[in-house]
This record gives sequence, structure tokens and C-alpha cells, in this order.
Amino acid sequence: MLIDLVESYKLRNDNSPEEMIQVNHRPKAGIYIRLRLDQSWNEQLTNFDQNHYIIHLKDKDDITPTSIELYRWFQVQDYYSSLITMNKAVDGGKQIHSNNPFALFAKSEVFLGEKKDSKSSMEENITRFLTQTEPEIVIQKWSELINDKRSGKKGTSPTPEEFFAKSEYLPALQYLTSEYRKNQLINISDWFQHNLYDLTEYIRKLQFKNYVKLFFTLDTSPITSESQFTTQQIFYYEYLLYTIPKVYNSNDYNQLVNGEMTGLPGFNMSMNSKKPYLEHKSMGVVAPVRVSLNEAMQLKQASEWLLSQEKYVTNKFSYETSFSYTNTNAPEGVYHVYVEGKENEVISFENVPFPKGITVNIPIRNVLGIQDNEGFIKDYGSIDNVDKLQKEISSRFFRGRLNQDQGRFLHSDEPKPRAKDFTALMATLFMQSRQAFHDWLYKGTEITIRPLFAKVTLRLIEEQMMYVEPASSKGKQRTLELRWLADAMNIRLSMEAYLRRNEGGKTMADRITSVRNSLKEKLLIKDINICSNDDEFYFLAGQVAYYLKSQSEAQNKTGDLLGPFLIAKRSEQLKKRLEEAYIQHKHKVIMYNFKFNRAFASIFGYQPEQEVEGEAREMFIAGLFADNWFYEKDGTNSNEGMNENGEEN
Repeated sequence: MLIDLVESYKLRNDNSPEEMIQVNHRPKAGIYIRLRLDQSWNEQLTNFDQNHYIIHLKDKDDITPTSIELYRWFQVQDYYSSLITMNKAVDGGKQIHSNNPFALFAKSEVFLGEKKDSKSSMEENITRFLTQTEPEIVIQKWSELINDKRSGKKGTSPTPEEFFAKSEYLPALQYLTSEYRKNQLINISDWFQHNLYDLTEYIRKLQFKNYVKLFFTLDTSPITSESQFTTQQIFYYEYLLYTIPKVYNSNDYNQLVNGEMTGLPGFNMSMNSKKPYLEHKSMGVVAPVRVSLNEAMQLKQASEWLLSQEKYVTNKFSYETSFSYTNTNAPEGVYHVYVEGKENEVISFENVPFPKGITVNIPIRNVLGIQDNEGFIKDYGSIDNVDKLQKEISSRFFRGRLNQDQGRFLHSDEPKPRAKDFTALMATLFMQSRQAFHDWLYKGTEITIRPLFAKVTLRLIEEQMMYVEPASSKGKQRTLELRWLADAMNIRLSMEAYLRRNEGGKTMADRITSVRNSLKEKLLIKDINICSNDDEFYFLAGQVAYYLKSQSEAQNKTGDLLGPFLIAKRSEQLKKRLEEAYIQHKHKVIMYNFKFNRAFASIFGYQPEQEVEGEAREMFIAGLFADNWFYEKDGTNSNEGMNENGEEN
């Protein structure tokens, strides 16, 4: 929950809680105008260029050096004058979107009278809004805040000034009931009554979109003994007068505890009929979380700061160093927060007790003995950082769908299937495993991915072999090209070995290496039984299956040629498919290929204990992808003149 972030956030804001939020506050698109109460609109026209600013973009990219000071002024006042949410608007008609009488925000179509089916004029909207800012109504809101509906105590509740007599909010309450503010409300009402029409007609000619935002400044007026408030003080007091009574989710849950106000925080927490499961059912207080008034304000500020960070990414904030900017050798965890940009909603918040930095070092072993284009054993190097790890996982298994940076893939929509590129099953596997991959790549924990990795990635490789065309293919394939999947298999086996590094025992990569070495020696020795265990049987069956299907005379050789073998569930079915393939392509098999003949006979002479599933299936697929021995040239066979695809050179 965001309340966990508050203590860390306070480290960054010990001196000025709002200052950093104001700097990061992004005013919405529209025209911003600074006005004087002591002058008519026509009198202010000559200085209009120095007192207005038009924001065309959501970002601040259009700010020029000459306009920075004016922009900063509007930025601060806009922050102080903005609503918490539209559900907590001052104007009951929700046509005015500001929170105090010294600022007036309205959508351009409302302000200019261009909104269709409008039920009220702009004059009526302003009158209704200003009425809601009168002292009596504001005091009533504060009284509702401190009215403890759950204490069960009878008696007269204290007034807001009495309750907050020793707090930092007392000056704002004294300002609320001052003669100065009452007079300014009258002046504001009079100003709009006499100048609204001329101002509206002038604005109508300007090019802008979205909002009209007006701000009254009083710093240019002579300061008398009656008016000792600066414009900045006024906007800050008005901000407190609006915010404090509305900072909780609902005042129905407020309670006085040892004279201190507590309640349900209003940010990233809600309780209503749609979320009854959040209520405590066996306690006298039903609110699941209660915070003090100061904590509620700090939570508001922390939330606003958080919403100013980059959207649609998983932001990482260390407990201390991300906020205090001081180096520490002490271990600390990280807050992972994902903010959706459209509604500015915190979609995901997690307190991760692991360091922010994630280190990986995965040597990629050439388990299958794959050769490069020049005939040398391929060197894959190693994966030594998380970015490289994510790119390899994304490209090898998910066809680039996992390549979104900063964790976007965890909250993105389900990827759409695409013929010959990304199947429906691959999309399903993506959705099922993305949380586990996210945990590994962004939290540094392997607990969730470890039990899933081998099964999911093997299924993804199978799916690509059957239904996906390699990115390098152009037109029809005259050869049965599986090297791109063999590369993926090598990387997969190396990653799996890395994830199992602390478990002891042989990994699948170790077993395949052992089988390859054993079989390769046996194939060179006559009068010896080749298959002595299930691993050797299934790996050798994969080698034979690929060799036979590579002899196919099909015009377009793709991985689906191997489909009949992958469909087999029992060893006898697999042998039957091999026999059928041999009958179909025996005219292409060289009579004196002694390696192949001995291997083929050995397969049919061995009865495996395990059927074609689990690790046995994986061993068979490894045999399909591994460098094929039946094309190797030696003194005992007649493969010379043939390439590894069964074609004459």
C-alpha cells in the first residue's frame, strides 16, 4: 500500500513538503491568465502578454527560457487550486473545476458557452461556485471532519478553531473568517459581474484547447493594515481549507483517538458497496486502514509525487537512497510501483525486500554442438546483465512480445495471435508466465519462474517449430532449417541450468552433453549395442527423425514436417512414425551410411521404460535440434557429396 511509501518519501521532503510536488506538477492543456482584482479587464489588456500562458501539450516541452518564471507561477497556483478528484468538487454542478474563489477553472466549451445541452450559463456556474466557498459552508465541512460519529460520546463537539487551536491549520481557519476574505469574495463576484462578457469574447479569439484557468493576484494592490496576506499565502490557505476536510476517503470512518483525528486515507484506498470485502467484520472499527490527519496529508503528497513519475512503467524506489540521495552500504528493499497513465491510477504496488540492483551471469553452453556458417563450433558468449537477459527471453521464446522495458509487459493487454508469427497458445503461455518472468527480471527472485521455466519455454519452442516461420526465411525453404530454434534450445538449457544451480545433481544440459558424448563414441564402434538407456534412445530417435525428414522433396520445408513425431505419445507410436518416414524417404538414404543403419536398428531393438513425455520428450527434441551425426564424413560411410540437408553438392 502507498502508506508504506510515506516514511521514505518524508526523507526527501523534510524541509518543504510541497515544493518538490509543485516542481513536478503538470498543469493541463489550456490558457492560463493572471488577473488583478483592482482593475477591469479592459484596463489589463495592455499587459495581457505578460500575464497569460497557453499550454498546448501535456508535457512541458514547449516552455521557453523567457516564459519559465510565468510558467512556474501558474504551476504553483494551479497545484494549490486543483481538485483532489471530481468526486470532491466544490461546485455541485461540476462545471467549475477549481477549489477556491481566487481561481476559476472551466472547460473551454463551458466557459465560452459552447457546450451543447448545457443546463446553466457561465454566470450561474460562477455564482453557484462562489456560494460554496463562503465561510459558513467551509466551516461546516471542517465540522463534519471532526464530528466523531463512532465514539458514542454525547455532548457538544468543539468548533474547528478550538479543535485545531494548537495545529498548523489554525492560521488558515482564522483567515477563513476574516473580514479581508469576506471583502475579497464580494470583489471577485463584482469583478465577474462586470468583466466576464468582455473577457469571454476576447478569449474566444485565441487558439487553445481544453481549459480556461483564471487566477486573481493581489500582490499588485497596496497592502494596508487590513490586508496583510500575500497572494502566495492566500492560495496556500485556500488549499488547506479545501483539502483538509476532503483528505480522507470518507468522514464516516473518522474517529478521535486520544484527541487525535484518524480516518481512512483517500488515496489508493476506497470503501463502498462494491468493495465490502475490505471491511473488518469482527472489529469495532470497520476501516481496514486508519491514519492521522498529518499522515493523510503526507500520503496525499507522496501520491501526487508518485503520479508525477513516468507512467506505464514499473518505477523502483529504494527505501532510503532513492529519496535521501545518500549512499549506504546497508541492505535495503525496493518499492515497485506501476502507474497507469490514462486515469493516473496506481495499478500495482509491491514492497520488495530485495536490493534494487539485479545481477546475472549466465554462460551460454553449446550443449547441442551447433556449428556456425563457417563450420566452427558456435560460441554464444554469456548473458551478464538483466537487459540482455530480457531481450534473449523475449526474442527466443516470445517473438519480441516480452521486450517492453521497465515492466510494461506485466500490465499490457494480451498479445494478439498472428499467423506464422505468434500463435494463440503462445499468447496463452505469455499470460500465464509473465508474472514469473517479471519477478525474475525486475525483482531478482527466481522462486516463481524456477518451476515454470523448463515446461513453458520448451512448449514455446515446439510451437514455433510447428507453426512459426523464422524471421530470416524468404519465400520457400528448400532446406529443413532449425538452427534458429537450436540456438533458442541452447540458451534455454543454459538458463535452466542457471536457475537450478543451487539444487545439486545433473541438469538437463549435463544429461544431454553426457548422452551426446556417449552416443558419438558408440556410433564409431562396431558390434556394440548403441542404446543402453532411455535418454540415449530418445536423443538418437530425434537425430534419426531429423535426418529422415531433411530428405523430404517438399518444395517448402518447414518444422511441421516433424509434426507426426511430436504427436506420438508412446514409444511404439514414435517407432511407427520413424518406420513410415524411412519407407517414404529410403530412396534418399545412402545404402552404406553405417552410422544411420546401426542407429536405426538400435532404436527398434530397444524398449524404453518411459513414454514420450516430460524429460523423454525434451531429450527427443534435443536430438532433433543437435548437430546431426549422419551427415558427418568419415572413412566408414559414403556421405561424401551430400550436405547436411541430404542434397547433392
